[in-house]
Amino acid sequence: CSTWGGGHFSTFDKYQYDFIGTCNYIFATVCDETNPDFNIQFRRGLDKKIVRIIIELGPSVVIVEKGSISVRSVGVIKLPYTSNGIQIAPYGRNIRLVAKLMELELVVMWNNDDYLMVLTEKKYMGKTCGMCGNYDGYELNEFVSEGKLLDTYKFAALQKMDDPSEICLSEEIPISTIPHKTYAMICSQLLNLVSPTCSVPKDGFVVRCQLDMQDCSEPGQNNCTCSTLSEYSRQCAMSHQMVFNWRTENFCSVGKCSANQIYEECGSPCIKTCSNPEYSCSSHCTYGCFCPEGTVLDDISKNRTCVHIKQCPCTLNGNIYAPGETMNAACRTCKCTMGQWNCKDLPCPGRCSLEGGSFVTTFDSRSYRFHGVCTYVLMKSSSLPHNGTLMAVYEKSGYSHSETSLSAVIYLSTKASISSTCSDKIVISQNEFLTDDDELKRLPYRSGDITIFRQSSIYIQMYTTFGLELLVQTSPVFQAYVKVGSQFKGKTLGLCGNYNGDTTDDFMTSMDITEGTASLFVDSWRAGNCHPALERDTDPCALSQLNKISAETHCSILTKKGTVFEKCHAVVNPIPFYKRCVYQACNYEETFPYICSALGSYARTCSSMGLILENWRNSMDNCTISCTGNQTFSYNTQACDRTCLSLSNPALECHPTDIPIEGCHCPKGTYLNHKNECVRKFLCPCYLEDRKYILPDQSIVTGGITCYCVNGRLSCTGKPQNPAESCRAPKKYVSCSDSLENKYGAACSPTCQMLATGIECIPTKCESGCVCADGLYENLDSRCVPAEECPCEYGGLAYGKGEQIQTECEICTCTKGKWKCVQKSKCSSTCNLYGEGHITTFDGQRFVFDGNCEYILAMDGCSVNRPVSSFKIVTENVICGKSGVTCSRSISIYLGNLTFILRDETFTISGENPGVQYNVKKNALHLMFDIVIPGKYNMTLIWNKHMNFFIKISRETQETMCGLCGNYNGNMKDDFETRSKYVASNELEFVNSWKEDPLCGDVYFVVDPCSKNPYRKAWAEKTCSIINSQVFSACHNKVNRMPYYEACVRDSCGCDIGGDCECMCDAIAVYALACLDKGICIDWRTPEFCPVYCEYYNSHKTTGSGEVYSYGYNNNNCTWHYRPCNCPNQNYKYVNIEGCYNCSHDEYFDYEKESCMPCVTTVQPKVTRSSNTSTIPTVPSISSSASTIETTNPTI
Repeated sequence: CSTWGGGHFSTFDKYQYDFIGTCNYIFATVCDETNPDFNIQFRRGLDKKIVRIIIELGPSVVIVEKGSISVRSVGVIKLPYTSNGIQIAPYGRNIRLVAKLMELELVVMWNNDDYLMVLTEKKYMGKTCGMCGNYDGYELNEFVSEGKLLDTYKFAALQKMDDPSEICLSEEIPISTIPHKTYAMICSQLLNLVSPTCSVPKDGFVVRCQLDMQDCSEPGQNNCTCSTLSEYSRQCAMSHQMVFNWRTENFCSVGKCSANQIYEECGSPCIKTCSNPEYSCSSHCTYGCFCPEGTVLDDISKNRTCVHIKQCPCTLNGNIYAPGETMNAACRTCKCTMGQWNCKDLPCPGRCSLEGGSFVTTFDSRSYRFHGVCTYVLMKSSSLPHNGTLMAVYEKSGYSHSETSLSAVIYLSTKASISSTCSDKIVISQNEFLTDDDELKRLPYRSGDITIFRQSSIYIQMYTTFGLELLVQTSPVFQAYVKVGSQFKGKTLGLCGNYNGDTTDDFMTSMDITEGTASLFVDSWRAGNCHPALERDTDPCALSQLNKISAETHCSILTKKGTVFEKCHAVVNPIPFYKRCVYQACNYEETFPYICSALGSYARTCSSMGLILENWRNSMDNCTISCTGNQTFSYNTQACDRTCLSLSNPALECHPTDIPIEGCHCPKGTYLNHKNECVRKFLCPCYLEDRKYILPDQSIVTGGITCYCVNGRLSCTGKPQNPAESCRAPKKYVSCSDSLENKYGAACSPTCQMLATGIECIPTKCESGCVCADGLYENLDSRCVPAEECPCEYGGLAYGKGEQIQTECEICTCTKGKWKCVQKSKCSSTCNLYGEGHITTFDGQRFVFDGNCEYILAMDGCSVNRPVSSFKIVTENVICGKSGVTCSRSISIYLGNLTFILRDETFTISGENPGVQYNVKKNALHLMFDIVIPGKYNMTLIWNKHMNFFIKISRETQETMCGLCGNYNGNMKDDFETRSKYVASNELEFVNSWKEDPLCGDVYFVVDPCSKNPYRKAWAEKTCSIINSQVFSACHNKVNRMPYYEACVRDSCGCDIGGDCECMCDAIAVYALACLDKGICIDWRTPEFCPVYCEYYNSHKTTGSGEVYSYGYNNNNCTWHYRPCNCPNQNYKYVNIEGCYNCSHDEYFDYEKESCMPCVTTVQPKVTRSSNTSTIPTVPSISSSASTIETTNPTI
């Protein structure tokens, strides 16, 4: 519906009339509603131009007056503007407002002169009021009121809406609407100039044109008709009809275009820009200034000129780079070409870090935490000489079971001499340095190709000639950093992962299979007979509100603006470090050392990117380090040229680190001597061969009992409590008090798990206990078995010799306690978009965003030469909570000319593409789309008809992908690859680059809905805790539950405009589906908790088109039931999802045969870790009372 010129109107039903009045009139609204979805009002001035427009959309009010636009509670705005589901942006020469809210879609367009237009959805047919008429499909009844046909001005008087302080007299002057015959001919000719072939009826416009001619200040002039010709041009363009460039410089001109843009009457409003040169949208054309064909608008350097795509600049961290410029970052070099970064990876060392007591980051950048007390294999590799192995010793550091921290690092190797093999053992711990005979050594120490020296007051470095470097930070928290050369790529195993560039398989156990959780993975690398590592179930901060507030306050220095850390935000995302800092501060009794350690980890990561954060320690109380004597503190220090020893023997201490380290050192020109004093060069002693030193913490043996000197007291391990402990044969009891041939007793009893790691046991002290006889190994059930009968473990279950399991990509067989895995021919990966903006990428990276726009989830054709993409999946996210959280309202899937749109719980398919095969499976809870692009992809898309959407892809080529789902190369590290091919440091920069429409607003922060509403938070945590409860216990070992629990809490807090339980249930269903993907079927819904009403289909039948149900009860046929999955523990040929099914519990519905078929059984192992009973989850069998199975309408 539109109005133009001096007072012409065209209603929703395309009836045209004329009316002039200067009051405020309702243009269009929804009738008889107390709170209409929209209400648009306008007022014309005495010169007949529109002087004010008011657009009310629920709580938002936009006022356009005197060329400026203001939004209620925001004030005057600049274009383009995006907020709360409303986008206002230039559209050619007009301005367009698009409102996309959960329930409403509306477009309003105006030109700050005489034109106003509203486009509304079909669902408002017959419900509108105002000057735009009743929208009932009949054009001649617009002015009917209470059965009478009114005059135009009487009808208009009904639409009048006075401002609060005015009484506007509506002019009851019927204006002449009889057109002058003389102008009919010329008006026809002028309309033909605009578009001779347009299908919009010309008659009404000829009449309006004649009226313009006769009401004009100079009647008969062609320029009098511009407003009507423009409207005709607009209506033709909106009907996708051909429009010509009919304007000339002195006929209806709209002024000159800026820069090198050209005027077009019918140009695409979807402006192709440097930031999105492929932008296309299904909008009709409009008139205005556009870039010439073959060029794009440079929206990066802000001079808004049109350039060829080759001249597009690139951006990085807010800086602009000219085309052809190169940029060197750690491990890669990038060149700006066509607005995108073309990056080459450089050879780079692998880094693994053990930080903050319980956090580990692998060589392939996977971070995890665990709480175990044991010695673990940190890294073993065939590339290390003499069977070298690096170990990490974790000990308890407080009262609670989760207070465990790294206490020592051990390097072990065996040296074969002519007579015998002797093992070399080096132990570095917080306050000592030992070698294999438990003898304290003074630093520096050298043995063969290994040198150990103190790099600064808080760092000890182990340098080797074979590509391994170990840096140990001794205070405030004991931490270790391992660095290996690129020759180790793909050749490491242990807690540091396998260094193959693929994050997803970092949890490779000693039994050669990838585990799902950190604690099971860590347990497989135990180098001794210790208890399994524990997961911390509860958030340590939940126990005390005071600790939580203190932790968040102190740690927030990492994320706040204006702090010393801010300059690094663009390079390193601080959020993971902030979360780690809060966890550590709450988990450990000694709060500050752990807070400082987390800040230090961030500072170190910044240093590795070339940014040294000077003085960060001064910004936090208790983080400063005081130096002894006349030493000074430095953020970039080394031993070389700062110690007396480095002068006399540079080979011992001159090994620089590539990442700057901090600590106390001597002022320049002075050197550290043997008494830890800084002295001038001439006072330095010259060092000779290593002298033995005797220090506290040495062990002495008195009366057969070993005593250690700890904290100034002798701590002695006495006699065992009960020497006559009963050991079942073939185990025998070993006591430490006897003189043993093996001085460590039962600490090194042979276990199957140790056999799998394939290394010697590393005991720390003697333990008494039961030991298996020679040649036998202890299995999970504590029985002694020969090596070939050792079981394999996976997901907390034990599998016997020869048993097979199938994971998504591999078939694995158990042989001699290890898995032998064979890759399947096809392997798939899933990307999830669920709830309020949660995404898990194909490579497993997780993030949350509150975008309010259309974003590309996944597409192919992303390589630098820009091949044609064969598919593109776009999500449209809108505001769905008061705190500003957003969720997906519709999903569009583009496959060439074939388009699927999923919206409002249903879907539409348009166009066709013979090269794509697809079929759609419907279910009460989900829609599933199987799409095959031959030779390229097999896709299964699952949509739960609300906000959850899963893309499961298996591909036949190694074609790269891009979008919010990441690049699907197996490596989580580079998943935040922006549209310009650069890896962003945080998810916001990454998300903003994948907007479809460059005019959408950027997202600058992620809302935390729980912090705004503590009452909802308590409810959310309580209801979401089902994920952590016994109900899901069978899945806890297979799928890490914490991210799903956190997502559930966030969504339940944020969903505050209705449907909160639905949001919560959807979030839990995502975890249940992740479990089902791993073969664990969980029946978690109950009649009280997230019920599903499947009985409905027993008593209702489809009528007509198949979408409408009517009540038709059929007593004998109650076949419909809810099932959490099909065929539990059995082979099922489709992707398994929960839903309403009408086959009996041991059958499934075959879509090809269109009938119920029996499930195919496979055997599952029955041994578990926790007890002797089986915990393989099974679905409660639902007995079907049906005697016949109806196959006509199998799934809804």
